[in-house]
Amino acid sequence: MGARRLMFFILTAWLMVQNGSAAVPLSSRLVHWFSDEVRAFRISRNGSAASSSWPERKGSVKYYQMLLSSDFRRHNMKLGAQKQLLFPSRGSNTMSFGNDFGWLHYMWIDIGTPNISFLVALDAGSDLLWVPCDCVQCAPLTAGYYSSLDRDLNEYNPSSSSTSKHLSCSHRLCESGPNCKSPEQPCPYTIDYYTENTSSSGLLVEDVLHLASGGANVSKTFVQAPVIIGCGMKQSGGYLDGVAPDGLMGLGFGEIAVPSILAKAGLVQNSFSICFNEDDSGRIFFGDLGPAIQQSTSFLPLDGIYKTYIIRVEASCIGNACLEQTSFRALIDSGSSFTFLPDEVYEKVAKEFDRHVNATRSSYEGFPWKYCYKASSQELPKVPSVTLVFPSNNSFVVHNPVFIIYGNQVSTNFLRIFNNWV
Repeated sequence: MGARRLMFFILTAWLMVQNGSAAVPLSSRLVHWFSDEVRAFRISRNGSAASSSWPERKGSVKYYQMLLSSDFRRHNMKLGAQKQLLFPSRGSNTMSFGNDFGWLHYMWIDIGTPNISFLVALDAGSDLLWVPCDCVQCAPLTAGYYSSLDRDLNEYNPSSSSTSKHLSCSHRLCESGPNCKSPEQPCPYTIDYYTENTSSSGLLVEDVLHLASGGANVSKTFVQAPVIIGCGMKQSGGYLDGVAPDGLMGLGFGEIAVPSILAKAGLVQNSFSICFNEDDSGRIFFGDLGPAIQQSTSFLPLDGIYKTYIIRVEASCIGNACLEQTSFRALIDSGSSFTFLPDEVYEKVAKEFDRHVNATRSSYEGFPWKYCYKASSQELPKVPSVTLVFPSNNSFVVHNPVFIIYGNQVSTNFLRIFNNWV
């Protein structure tokens, strides 16, 4: 209907001109938004300050960054009200503290009334959000214990929050309910993680998680969303040695996970996004479906149930060559720094990669990396890209699949991919 109206408008305008004293053809010039002509026009109206954010020249990195940002803004406008995003009230930023905090990604969240801040690790491989609480055995929370912190961490006390309440053993989300002596007693929990002898245990409570929505051009609004929280009274293993000392947010498929709770409450779409930068900083958004033009792949069930983020890789490619019999299933894990492949796939991928690298192989005793290459600091070796192909021919290209360690006048390049090991 819109197209018909537009055609009618153009035809009417043309007839009006034709019926005038003279037939005057209608025409218009198309001018690119980032052209020199528009830049000069903006400077003439708003002064030289209008050009401060303008790309230095067409074809520069800044020029293409501005084009991409403009496209994203247009895509978001098209999605309109269908795309409501929520993020922690302290901001959507995520961060990593390197080895000091176990190489995980973290973010600040606020819980309870009055609100208290916690620096929680992000874990796509588990479901529960837990924080140190009424501690019997918890990690140190003083800033002086960690070189990366400039303030003390907090301990949660449900009795100090006016919005908290214990989950009873009769609650449908209490997995330990059948083992409780009474359906009215507080629901206990125990989670054993993949890392050896690492666990968290305590009681489940309900309290509010402080979230916000809005953006650069939209006023921020705040939401207090009731969520399930693990009152982590006793931690063990890695959680006593610097990993997630102030708690952990599970982002898995489970009903008890924060993304699932927010979606069921109708606050957001049943999705979330985490994007990372090269410096290990990033952003998290609950309800983010991403731009409509992005590629996607489906998750796979485990034993008939969607328990975690498992995907299928149809093929592994080195450069322009896709290798036979290199399909596998993979677990998306926000807590892993490297990519691990099944043994037989790893051998094929690594050997083909090695065949394309124009550098000398080297080995380092005590290091787990098998494919290492020496090069001068002035000239890095040429390495092929690694591409993972998913169903429907979608693909993810790793343009630089090595990491570099610099030594005296030489640099060593390590392939980021491992075979499975225990």
